Amino acid sequence: MSTDPFAVKRQEMRDEFFAKLFLLGGWLGGTDTYKRTMWTAVPEIALQRAAYTLTFRKGLPEVGANNRLVMAGHEAMLAQWFHRPLKRADIELSRAWYATQSATKAFPTEVWDAVLQQPGEDLTLPIDIWGFPGGQTFLAGVPSITFEGAGGLISYLEPAMCRYFAPIIQATKARLMSEATPRDAEFGLRSAPVEVCNLVLLLARFVGGAGTSGGAQLTSNDTAEFVWPELFKSIGTIGHEMMCAAQSFDKTLAASEYEMMDRFVSKMGTASLLCDLVDAETVGLENALRVIRTHPETDRVGVRVDSGDIAAQCVLYFQRMKALGIPPRVIVFEDEVTPDGVRRVYDVFRTQTGIEPTMLFPGAGGYWWKLVHRDTVSAVFKRTATADRPNVKFSNSPGKETIPGYVRVYARGDTLVVADKSEDIDGEPLFVKLVEQGRVVYSEDFRTQAARAERTWARYTRWEPSPLVAEHLSRFNAMRTAEVAEARARLSVGTTE
Repeated sequence: MSTDPFAVKRQEMRDEFFAKLFLLGGWLGGTDTYKRTMWTAVPEIALQRAAYTLTFRKGLPEVGANNRLVMAGHEAMLAQWFHRPLKRADIELSRAWYATQSATKAFPTEVWDAVLQQPGEDLTLPIDIWGFPGGQTFLAGVPSITFEGAGGLISYLEPAMCRYFAPIIQATKARLMSEATPRDAEFGLRSAPVEVCNLVLLLARFVGGAGTSGGAQLTSNDTAEFVWPELFKSIGTIGHEMMCAAQSFDKTLAASEYEMMDRFVSKMGTASLLCDLVDAETVGLENALRVIRTHPETDRVGVRVDSGDIAAQCVLYFQRMKALGIPPRVIVFEDEVTPDGVRRVYDVFRTQTGIEPTMLFPGAGGYWWKLVHRDTVSAVFKRTATADRPNVKFSNSPGKETIPGYVRVYARGDTLVVADKSEDIDGEPLFVKLVEQGRVVYSEDFRTQAARAERTWARYTRWEPSPLVAEHLSRFNAMRTAEVAEARARLSVGTTE
């Protein structure tokens, strides 16, 4: 029996977190309307075995990404449809609504009747899912997850599974940040649309950035530390709101700022003094240095700069502390921090002080949400096979053609090989089973995933199709080329037959 007094509540919160990601009410409406209309129109095709793949056609447009992405988010993304079984009564109620009451009256009865043939009230989707394990680096354009089973059922998953773009982008950002600095903190809770999104971000950030050491990541999200204390460590200090509370017309702004800085340090014994309430380069500088010198009993009082010329302020505070004989203190810097921005601050500091910026500590908030859109990485969920037939979706935009077949991915040296599962490939198989007949079977701890991200980040530089996939692509492209040419010839003489 656990002696941890927090264990029960912690497990309840973990369960609630993943439950919140599950379909709202367990209702079948968690998809796009055209899924209902398509599979109502062709029920026999909807029931056929099929494959769909989730592919990210673009890399993250940030310095150092180099077309690489890091897999993350299985725990949260798969919970959207597979956290618990569906309820027989909910499926029947959905049928009644969409077939008779919805503005678009259509319900793919045959598809869902196949699910209802299972005994009992709790029903699972007869779908298998394979994909890269958490932390695996892959290249844009390579299918990352494949879904196999009745095509009409898999089709329902598209909106939810496309949301993998968020944790994958954020895990990749974490890897980029870890390359720019060995230390950073996340302050992005207020940037998240809702709290659960920030928790998804933090788990992805751990996978992408914690590396082989698996050290706890710093965050201001108190819930994250409580729910996963082995992964996250809280960090907090004085804020503008507390210092503003001392202001009045009866005393100077400087006096108000100093009062609150001093009270905080006197009570807490540690602080990153926020220096720009009035002006970081004059009043705030004087007050911070005065507080530090007034409290020789602690060396855990540093400063925090987050507006104006951040690089210059880091140099200024370091040089003034050095001139006063104050040993180096932590200087936290924020204000639109990015990996490239961190490098610039570090470079300025090295150039102007002649030493390594070991006392500088970046904190990022909004960065974790910049470019976090499906279009950033062009996430697409497309059918690639029906029964034993490979399928391709062409496009008038170059590079949007899908890769046909029941896809698996292998590693061979620095190359990723995209193959059909029927092939015997000389290479390391990278896909693992994530879901088996509607039940999540993938379970890896986050430190294992983080170590994989570090291990694979610099490994792959290119990808290529296997012999069979290359043949399928060649044949499909030849068919398309010939048929487009024939159609153009007909149109040029005014006929369409």
